[in-house]
Amino acid sequence: MKPLVTIAIAAYNVENFLEKGMESVFNQTYENIEILLVDDGSTDNTPQMCDEFAKNDKRVKVFHKENGGLGSARNVGIENANGEFLYFFDVDDTIEPELISENVRMAQEKKADLIIFGYYARFSNETSEELIALKEQEIHSNNDLKKAYAEELLRLKHGNGFAWNKFYRMSFIRKYGFRFGNQRIQQDEPFNMQLYLKLDNVYICPKAYYHYVLYVNGNAGSRYLPDKADIITDVYHKFMDFYNKWNLNDEKVLLYIQHRYVSGIFGVAVSNFYHKDCPYTKKERKKHIAEVIKSDELKKCILTAKIGYGKNPVNTLQAWAFNHQKVRLLMIATQLKRILKKIIK
Repeated sequence: MKPLVTIAIAAYNVENFLEKGMESVFNQTYENIEILLVDDGSTDNTPQMCDEFAKNDKRVKVFHKENGGLGSARNVGIENANGEFLYFFDVDDTIEPELISENVRMAQEKKADLIIFGYYARFSNETSEELIALKEQEIHSNNDLKKAYAEELLRLKHGNGFAWNKFYRMSFIRKYGFRFGNQRIQQDEPFNMQLYLKLDNVYICPKAYYHYVLYVNGNAGSRYLPDKADIITDVYHKFMDFYNKWNLNDEKVLLYIQHRYVSGIFGVAVSNFYHKDCPYTKKERKKHIAEVIKSDELKKCILTAKIGYGKNPVNTLQAWAFNHQKVRLLMIATQLKRILKKIIK
């Protein structure tokens, strides 16, 4: 009998995407699957839709929980998985019909505990897709994985830490008790970093099976999060811990980690604190911006991974102010940029 595969799906207020996303799951050519739908405290029609799927397909099991973020929802999937293999799917995207069948075959043939495959990417306001393909590699040592990570996986376009372009052997996850963190954004990368430290058998597949949509508005990254700076800093610490534990000792990798941190905090200062849902007064905003951009940790990273200035004079002013921790000037430049954007619209 073919091995059982668990498809774990976290669902939070996705009533507009759920039907199309689930259709691509139901269309899988591989039949021996269980589908774990985890409703993460949705406030729209998502819970009712999940229950309806379970009524119509015996392979679907639904879990309703209080809202805790994507990581906590995926942990419910891990803890209730019965499959020999585990796949995480983001329901606002779609997958190729052969994703599960071909990954099962490859995992068995290559004796892989993890498969990483390519994907197609497009922005939500566009129709054409870009193929993000990987160079085929069959890896059977942690040192070879480290080399592949530093040379190719790390700088994959649109990001490298996703869970949805990976196919996991469940016994490997159980062996080490891997779980997602509880932060509300950037959960995937720290989860996979845990695995990389222990992995020997990995297959990097040149084929693409996933259709990734980068939403211009409305995704988790565009929401206001009061603790966003803390989350980004925590992920930076996890990255640095991973860098040191794995003995990467690579200046390009270190620069990538630092740049991720700097650009993330820049986004908090000029976007998150100006979000329509941010409750701060002007005085409070100034105080919080100063707190996040004047940390000694950030200053150290800016020395090697400063925000680029670009050619636009307003962007240049904004970046210069951030790189030099000039709070008042950064606020002026950010407000000016927002005003010009409204005029252009």
